[in-house]
Formats: sequence, structure tokens, C-alpha cells
Amino acid sequence: MLTQTSKMGFAAIAVAAMAVMAAPTLAQAKADDNVVVAVVNGNKILKKDVLGALKTIPVKEEDTAKVFPIVVDQMINEKLIDTETAKANIEKDPVFVQRLEAAKAQLIKTVYLENYLKDKVNDKTVKAEYDKFKKDNKGKIEVHARHILVKTEEEAKQVIKDLDNGAKFEDLAKERSSGPTAKNGGDIGYFAKGELVPEFSDAAFNLKPGNYTKEPVKSQFGWHVIYVQDKRERVVPDMNKEVESDIRNKLGQEAVQKLVEGLRAKADIKHFDMDGKPVEETTKKN
Repeated sequence: MLTQTSKMGFAAIAVAAMAVMAAPTLAQAKADDNVVVAVVNGNKILKKDVLGALKTIPVKEEDTAKVFPIVVDQMINEKLIDTETAKANIEKDPVFVQRLEAAKAQLIKTVYLENYLKDKVNDKTVKAEYDKFKKDNKGKIEVHARHILVKTEEEAKQVIKDLDNGAKFEDLAKERSSGPTAKNGGDIGYFAKGELVPEFSDAAFNLKPGNYTKEPVKSQFGWHVIYVQDKRERVVPDMNKEVESDIRNKLGQEAVQKLVEGLRAKADIKHFDMDGKPVEETTKKN
């Protein structure tokens, strides 16, 4: 008599054998990939080519069979166009030659700048720039402010009077402010002292959260009524998650700007107006 363990052993062997019989061999899978799904003027389109194309578009696995013939049809169109393109001898077309030279010149410039920036924008320089950024911003106090910007002092005083009478700051900002922040209830967001014009910055930092200026504040933009919503110590963003890309862009732009300035300083540059008449030379070779 077979034991329970023996029965389980035979069952496992049977299941494994069935799986082996059902599974396609590597050769079979490869042959399946090489199935011809279309022939265009003697040129074959294989199943594996279509499946490869399907991987480049957002198609759910369950929709593969539905989309497959559409992709095949598109690939047939591409084959037909390729055939006509080959006949047209486009390589000698003046427009093609001109565009190819332009693309080549742009590619050369791109690769040159990439090589130039390798030792100027890398992990080491990015980390150094971040450390400087972190040092400059750690411990800084910033305020979250809203403002209402109007053209005259009288208008600003009326806004303050309305606030004293219980009007909501955000509502008045939407109704009366002429600044771009009006639609957001005058919200400027967080800023540190000195990051905005001095008159505005000083007034905001002299307020406690939940208070607004009792006198209009004049700046180059007009008359402000300022409300401070919050004060906090500035949060320094994580380098890898938030600012690394910005730092790389900044370092890259600065390096290219320095390169251009150096080239201009050594170059002999002459300017002409729209009529071709010489204007004052801006730079000369040393």
C-alpha cells in the first residue's frame, strides 16, 4: 500500500511531467517569434518585430491581440514608404543636405559643450554647490504673506478700513488687488528677508502671524496692504529628491556663460545696424 507521502510524491511528479510536456521548448519559442505575419514586396515582417514595436506604446497586455493587426498594418505602411524613399535618392536632395549639415553642426556643438561641462558639472561640484546652498539657507526665518496691491494710498487705506470692519483678506485681494497674485487671494508664499523689495520685506517681517499692516506700504509697484499668515525656519530641501536637477542646470548655465564671456573677450566683434552701417564695436581682441 502506498503511504500518504508516496501518494504526494507521485502527484508532484505527475504535475511536473505535465508542465514539462506543456511548456514550449526554447527552440519552439524562438520559432514562434520568427513567425511571418506579413510580406511586403518580398520583405518579411516577423511576429517578434511587431511585439517589439508594441513594447514602445502604452498597451495593456490583454489588449495585445486587438492592437496587433493595427501595428502590423502600420509597419506595412512604413515598409512601403521605406521602399519609395530608397528610390527617391533623397541623400542628394539639396534640402536634405542642408538639414543634415544643420543637424550635424548642432550635434557637434552639443557634444562639445557636454565634454566641456564634464569637469564643471559632476557629483563633486553639485555636492559643493548644495553644501553652500544649505549653509546659506539653514536657520533662515521666512514668512508666508499675502498682499493687496492698489494704485493709490487712498485705496489702500480703504482696504485697511474694510479689514478692520471684518472683511476677509482673501476676498478683498480677489476683488481689488491689481497684482498677479490676486486670483490666489494675494498669496505670495514663503520668502526670506531681503528676497523681495526692501519696503515690502521689512513691513512683512515686522508683523506677527495673523496680523496685517495698519498703514499702507509704498513700493515701486504701488501701495500694498500686507498680511502675514505664518513664520517659520526655512526648510532646506533634500539634494537628491528636490534640488539636484536645478543645481546641475545652474552650474551648467554659469559655466557656459563664463565660456562665452571668455570667447567674446578674445574675439574681434563688429556690429552693424539693420541697414548694414557699422555701429560701435563692443569687443576687440587683446
